[in-house]
Amino acid sequence: MNISNIFCKDGILAKSLKDYEYRPQQVIMAEAIADNINNNSHLIVEAGTGVGKSLAYLIPFILWAMEENKKVVISTFTKALQYQLVNKDIPFLKDALRLNFSFALCVGGENYLCMRRLNQAGSHGLFELDETEDLKRLFEWKDKTKTGLKSDMDFEPMPKLWQKVCREGDICFGKKCSYYEKCFYQRAKAVERKAHILITNHHLFFAHIALGWNVLPKFDSIVFDEAHQLEDIASGYLGIEVSNYRIKNLINTISNPFTKKGLISRLEWLTPHTISEINLLTNKVRRAGDGFFGVLSEKLDGTTKRIRVENFIPNLLKEPLINLSEGLKPLMKSAENYEDEKEILSLIDRCITLSSDIDSIISQTLTDHVYWGEIDGKRIRIAATPIDISSILREQIFENIKPVILTSATLSVKGDFSFLRERVGLNSGNELALDSPFNYRENVMIYTPNGISDPKDTEEFKRDVIDCIKSILNITHGRTLILFTSYEMLNKAYDALNRLNSSNRLNSLNFLRQGEMDSYKLIEEFKNGDNLVLLGTHTFWQGIDIPGDALQCVIIVRLPFQVPDDPVTEARLEKLKENGKNPFIHYQIPNAILMFKQGFGRLIRTQSDKGIVAILDPRVRTRFYGERFLSALPDCVRTDSIEDMKEFFDRIR
Repeated sequence: MNISNIFCKDGILAKSLKDYEYRPQQVIMAEAIADNINNNSHLIVEAGTGVGKSLAYLIPFILWAMEENKKVVISTFTKALQYQLVNKDIPFLKDALRLNFSFALCVGGENYLCMRRLNQAGSHGLFELDETEDLKRLFEWKDKTKTGLKSDMDFEPMPKLWQKVCREGDICFGKKCSYYEKCFYQRAKAVERKAHILITNHHLFFAHIALGWNVLPKFDSIVFDEAHQLEDIASGYLGIEVSNYRIKNLINTISNPFTKKGLISRLEWLTPHTISEINLLTNKVRRAGDGFFGVLSEKLDGTTKRIRVENFIPNLLKEPLINLSEGLKPLMKSAENYEDEKEILSLIDRCITLSSDIDSIISQTLTDHVYWGEIDGKRIRIAATPIDISSILREQIFENIKPVILTSATLSVKGDFSFLRERVGLNSGNELALDSPFNYRENVMIYTPNGISDPKDTEEFKRDVIDCIKSILNITHGRTLILFTSYEMLNKAYDALNRLNSSNRLNSLNFLRQGEMDSYKLIEEFKNGDNLVLLGTHTFWQGIDIPGDALQCVIIVRLPFQVPDDPVTEARLEKLKENGKNPFIHYQIPNAILMFKQGFGRLIRTQSDKGIVAILDPRVRTRFYGERFLSALPDCVRTDSIEDMKEFFDRIR
């Protein structure tokens, strides 16, 4: 069985797939991956929308894994792609190729129900009154489920209840657990160890690295799909973070003063004096935490801020956390069973780790890290993030594993992969850029209107943008995704457009706004509704898939430059400047172009899709870098005329 026999017009795929379309780009990608597997070399593949990259990397790796008894990890950024691979693409290939290969979905342990903790919660009354109904449903569900995965439930348990009954790594008893033979997580691990193909996501993969390669089974090769996200995901997992929620979770696990639940209430052998002592120590940590995060909140003043000086606030938590860990140690000697001993030890370790993490951030002992704090609703956190993860990824991944394949629809700036290579530390290997097979010239118009003020003239720009969006929506009658770069601008536009709609200056449209409901539900409502306009930012620039007539217009309000005063971005720019490079040219422009291409890519998802992309930021026409953005897109008809746009839309409607 070879690649050409599988992909050719009368090949295996054509016989197995009713609507199979032969795509030369897909064959080129599959053959290139097969060559790099054979040559043990890395490969970067930019594959435009419609190439069919999933099958192009799955097939050669399945053949290799079967022939050589190898294990391959496929890592994605979005859960949607992860589940598409597991539920659709791989089962299809198993039938089509008639190969008895095995595969497994790899998710974090916290996604699995823990039988021991569920029964513990029920028998020791660790649940609260409002959790009773969900707990009852969990007991019923445990006897029906085959996987124990939260994602397989037909209901959503309360988060605080799930936290009490899910698997937690540091208190997992492994083979010593009385539920080991029935354990959903252990069963999944056994399947993973035998599987040829492991499907995971970037978050779990980098957690695997951060935890000393102890999450996934040993593997031989890896494919990073949606690889444009690697730097940001890796940076988040390879740093440290402490939040008020993390402190609260630790304390409530030991003893919750409001519900009278927690480990202390479960350990029946504790004396009243010991209980009093532990409660006193946990209350001191609670008060210190309130003081610590109260001072931090004042310093941050409701924003995200970079922390440039050591000991910028007093470490009020260090001593109370150490005292709590010392107070828990004598309980180890008194523990009546392994279960109690393990849980006490876990809490001691958590106290020590928390104290160490806070000290590292406050004292700024980690070199080449940026230190910052943030307030996000009720969540307050401080963090240390590595500024440059290229050397870490090079040493941990690219020098240890071969081959590694990086793929996405947006990895290069007009065929140049140097930005990606520099950011992720990939100095060797091959490159391949494949255009989309879709006919953008016939099916897509790019509209760049005249007369919009420069974004630096903030109020004038906002006013002009709203006027322009109104004109576009009166042509499209909905079916439009509007992409913003800030929630502030999104919310102002949402309010302004609703006012216009109420005063009959728009054609009875319905507006959906990111954040009003779960993103998945929001997108489903947009797909299935009429006269809808969806306003989104950040995550909506990428990873959402709305094929067909539901989406026929994408409006890009502003070029997606990262906010320069974001602490991590600011530190990266400073690092480049220190190394003699122009940060705007070497980081901000290429980074924005890749996100710009992602936003553009939301429009055309299938061969038959048609529509308009409106770019309202005048800098694509007025600044020296504007043409770099436009030339990074597929070849489309361009216009600055609203009449041309209306004529095009009437034709494709």
